[in-house]
Amino acid sequence: MIFAGTTDQIPQEVLNLMNSEDVVDFGFVGQDPSDLPAGFGGVFDAMPVFMGIFAVIFVAAVIFSIFIWVRNYNAAKKAGLDPFTLQTELAVRAANSKLLAPEQNSPGQYVPQKSIEQKLAELDRLLAKGTITAEEHKTARLKLLSE
Repeated sequence: MIFAGTTDQIPQEVLNLMNSEDVVDFGFVGQDPSDLPAGFGGVFDAMPVFMGIFAVIFVAAVIFSIFIWVRNYNAAKKAGLDPFTLQTELAVRAANSKLLAPEQNSPGQYVPQKSIEQKLAELDRLLAKGTITAEEHKTARLKLLSE
């Protein structure tokens, strides 16, 4: 048999029928807030205020999220994009752009080095074409031969 409350609230005739091991004091079990230890009453009294503040913040966050979504939707429409496939469209455009295209001589790609003869022939061709002057040809040639 279990009684709610402290042992001093159990009738004496019931205590006489019970063994001493069966009697356990569970402490406060009552409904009266005045029986609460000091400091707990204010917390429970302020609970409606905390719940009200939480509800206001939650509603404000939902309204703000909807506002941002509508602004992004309108901006995408003005730019001529479908707002529901915007991420995919941008990914396809980026993948097809020249900015992400591999370079001809990208790092890690093997590019065979020209021999000195090929480089000198290139210098002679540039001089004959008039792309470089005789002085530039002479300087570049000396630089190639000194390497």
